[in-house]
Amino acid sequence: MGRAGVTFWPVIGIIGFIALVLCGLGLAAGSIIFAIGAPHAFPSSPGIAVILFFFAVLLVVLGVVLLRRSIRALSVTSQNGNQRQVRRSLYALAGAALLVVVGAIAFPWVYEPWWPASGSVQHGDYMVEPKLRSACAPDAHRIFYKGRVVTKVARLLYTVACAKDGSESGVFYLDGARGAPVQANPVGMDEPGDWFDSYWSPDDKFVVVPAYGHETLVNLQTGQRSNFLSDLFPAKDALASGVQFRGWSPDGKKLAVVLSSTYMRDDRSLSRESDLLSIDPTTLKESYVATMRKSDSWNAGDFMWIAKDGTYDLAVDSSLQNGAMVYRKIR
Repeated sequence: MGRAGVTFWPVIGIIGFIALVLCGLGLAAGSIIFAIGAPHAFPSSPGIAVILFFFAVLLVVLGVVLLRRSIRALSVTSQNGNQRQVRRSLYALAGAALLVVVGAIAFPWVYEPWWPASGSVQHGDYMVEPKLRSACAPDAHRIFYKGRVVTKVARLLYTVACAKDGSESGVFYLDGARGAPVQANPVGMDEPGDWFDSYWSPDDKFVVVPAYGHETLVNLQTGQRSNFLSDLFPAKDALASGVQFRGWSPDGKKLAVVLSSTYMRDDRSLSRESDLLSIDPTTLKESYVATMRKSDSWNAGDFMWIAKDGTYDLAVDSSLQNGAMVYRKIR
């Protein structure tokens, strides 16, 4: 019976050593958090950090003492006479066991499989992971191209549907210069076709992201997006209004949008009109051009870009300038 106690004593000592060291590492991590503070949770608390670090060191020391005593107890009763070699072997075994336990704990947090996670969404030759590690973490999205993880992307827009909250769903923009995707529009959009090429500015500095009537403008240089264009350019006193993108100027310095509005007359009847606006994508400053007496108008052929002083101005097409459907408001 005594022999069995001697045999199991180093095993108990190694288990206790691992447990105490892990607790010590946890308290050390907590002391770092309290030393620098947690944003939106609590301020820096150096006093608490010192106390936690003290207990962390104490637990590690107790773990080492427990390990040393258990190993000495076994080496003393060793029959082969080589106590130093036995101690070295047990210390190596304890260290290896600690590394195995720490690795097993850390493995799920650092492991990334070589294949797309379950629930990934196919977009042509691209495969986008909607979630990885935890539910829709900000760094969760990986992108695969023909089965391989994308490490260099010139520019890519993709849609993610995620259940956590609105910050991780919608349309995202990814380029090779940024490590994480940027939310280009909180609303998802349909699968784009060749028509979507016209939404990228000719100078490749901006892109308009259409999403079921909620269009946004993304600055590809800064990675920042605007609010919905319909919120930026509302129609005053209108019953309902919306903004639709119509095209870029040849130099990419301006974009044409249409502000379609519905008004209610005094006799309760409805009237509809559409304002043609020129927008500076950098400042989001608008320039009013003209109004047409119907909704969802100003399509291709109704307006044109005129070169002037090194830039382009938006103007009504000559075929409509004298028509009864087009007029200018006093704004």
